[in-house]
Amino acid sequence: MKMITQADDFGFTKGCTAGIIDAIENGMLRNTGMFMNMPTTPYAASLVKNYPHVCFGIDFNLVSGPCVSDPKLIPHLVDEDGNYIRSSVRLKDPRWQTEEGRREMYPKDEIKLEMQAHYDRFVELTGQKPGYLHTHSMRPEPYLESIRELAAENDVPFSWAMWEKYSIPRPIFGLGNNDAANKKVFNPIAQMEKDPEGDFWSLRDEMLKMPIVCIGGHTGFVDADLFSLTSMSLERVRDHQLMTSKRVLDWVKENDVELVTYQDVYKGL
Repeated sequence: MKMITQADDFGFTKGCTAGIIDAIENGMLRNTGMFMNMPTTPYAASLVKNYPHVCFGIDFNLVSGPCVSDPKLIPHLVDEDGNYIRSSVRLKDPRWQTEEGRREMYPKDEIKLEMQAHYDRFVELTGQKPGYLHTHSMRPEPYLESIRELAAENDVPFSWAMWEKYSIPRPIFGLGNNDAANKKVFNPIAQMEKDPEGDFWSLRDEMLKMPIVCIGGHTGFVDADLFSLTSMSLERVRDHQLMTSKRVLDWVKENDVELVTYQDVYKGL
């Protein structure tokens, strides 16, 4: 059995970055996508060279923090300060309910330009191409179309395309609190009650019957910056708990589970 272990939001904050690095060094994490627009991004990028066995990709964050390209070129994506319009605001816009409205809110030419800026910054900061491309939060049609195009143009795997091509199930993928993930509401009790390690343990026998699975989430430690940037904060320590669980790590070893990367999958395993 092969397993893709994934953590989103590398470089989001110092706490997120520290938790992901800990899960790489002391756990089973092998894939993580970087935010290219945050103040902590250069620090996160400086760590990439230390972990050649890890697949570092891009999570295309267009809902939190400052934009990467000239804000004048992407007026539909940013506010007057050049920060991305938050997802909590987008969901309240009645245009979000239809594809026509979403395309109006997210013009494809602006999305593609900004994503290219993220891609170029990754290469500039790390000296290498991203190992994969992945989504973050709001995923309107022009957003997904742009990622697929960038992946094809640069010969880089797109996570969703890999899931589709190889029929990779995702029995645990880190969205246990739908208030945060879908409604953008902070529910601390629900986040702390999330139990991905317990879910993994209850599904372990079923997963062994599968040739490949993807286990993902938002691994990280919690810092104060998270509370002002996202509704998904406290539950990150639960995802870290899964990625570093001793009983899970022992199970992986005992059952000869191979931890693979998106690059491994892209190259045909």
